[in-house]
Amino acid sequence: GCIPRTLQGRLTTDSFCPRPSPSRPPSGGGGGGGGGGSTQRPTCTNGTVVSNPSANADLVRDCVLLLTNKETLEGSISTSMRLNWSENSSIGTWEGVTIGGAPQRVVRLELNSSDKTLAGSIPSTLSQLTGLQTLDLSNNEFSGRIPVGLRALASLQVLDFSNNRLSGSLPTDLGSIASLQTLHLANNSLTGSIPTTLVDLSNLTSLSLAGNRLSGCIPNALARVAQNDLSDIELSFCDPVPPTATPTVTPTATATPLAPVGQDLFLPLVRK
Repeated sequence: GCIPRTLQGRLTTDSFCPRPSPSRPPSGGGGGGGGGGSTQRPTCTNGTVVSNPSANADLVRDCVLLLTNKETLEGSISTSMRLNWSENSSIGTWEGVTIGGAPQRVVRLELNSSDKTLAGSIPSTLSQLTGLQTLDLSNNEFSGRIPVGLRALASLQVLDFSNNRLSGSLPTDLGSIASLQTLHLANNSLTGSIPTTLVDLSNLTSLSLAGNRLSGCIPNALARVAQNDLSDIELSFCDPVPPTATPTVTPTATATPLAPVGQDLFLPLVRK
């Protein structure tokens, strides 16, 4: 062993412990590592991950956000299952990431590959990817709650968190994503009632909520959604659907035809 250097000056010996070497900052993002657990914030301005970063500041921010949350999304999975996101490769080659628009943004995040099953949680900061049109995290093992704040995704058309292990209630602010066309949350462990705010989604064409532990009743207006699985939810509608009214036909009096013009109209005389 050795003598702690804190005793140096009190003892006459050369057997003190060596001085610790200075710590080095972690390297920036390898092929499968890096992400939310790194103490060094990724920059994405090296010209590799985002080309012409000065002209694509929003895409640089999207890149930083994804790398920062990489380990949160992955959870405890084997190295072979980790995402290939890295500052050493173009963001256009990242698994599940699609960029588009001008200026460029991340427009689709689809981490639903059968080759990789992610086991982390859904970060609330994904709401900062304001260019997203599709957010598909289905068919994984995500746990925890659906984050609040997704209403900030004003361009979002598809939201699919189905077939995971999500729990908790459905956030009411989902009804504020006016552009939403597809909402799939089936086969999780969600509880609580179906928010009435979902009836405000006037563009919604596909709704899937079955396979959860929801309670309460189904807002009647959701029955208008063209594709839905409401019949698979063991809940009744909040208000009974009124029967189709049978129109009442009022008989009309038959008018006596008038005599043609130019002809005398003879009426029988009634003698008293």
